[in-house]
Amino acid sequence: MFIAVKNMTDLKIPQPCHGKSLARLARECFTSHQALIVDFDGVGAISQGFLQELFLPLVAEYGADFLRSELQVTNVSPDVDEAMKSAFNTSALNHFFDQRENLLNQAGDGEIYELNLAWLIKARELARENGILAELMMGIGDEALRLAISQLSINDIQQLAQAGWLCFAPRFTANFLQDLLTRPHDVVDVLLGLSGPH
Repeated sequence: MFIAVKNMTDLKIPQPCHGKSLARLARECFTSHQALIVDFDGVGAISQGFLQELFLPLVAEYGADFLRSELQVTNVSPDVDEAMKSAFNTSALNHFFDQRENLLNQAGDGEIYELNLAWLIKARELARENGILAELMMGIGDEALRLAISQLSINDIQQLAQAGWLCFAPRFTANFLQDLLTRPHDVVDVLLGLSGPH
């Protein structure tokens, strides 16, 4: 997938909200097993918040190694490059993580934590005992991912569960849901829809 940053907004300097939108698109891309190219061509300046909202959650969620292989940044001007360095200095990072911690302390995030915890525990159990069920029931089709999940400790699981966002993605498309709403389906139809290509 290719995304040109300058097409995301009419503003001269993309803001944190645009970074969040781009991070959301990146997650959709990675969920579809596609690499992502983010093109900064024509972008002369950028806010630190944009860069932090784009890159830091993705690093926390996917890891630096994954992003190095699946995310490519192109056409970075010297000013944008300097902004990137500045956005990831110690004080800027501390501010970002302080804000993130405050977000995690909000009431709704307790529900996200519980959902993540339950999903990760069940995913680990199935990944250890039955790879086929892990794929069918939990949607973990990637063998390397199943192996990694099977090796998680409870401390690892608790740390991942506190990420502040869901650790798993829906297994259905918007078209599937719209079709489901327009006509009745048997249970078999729903299972086939959830287990089909994403």
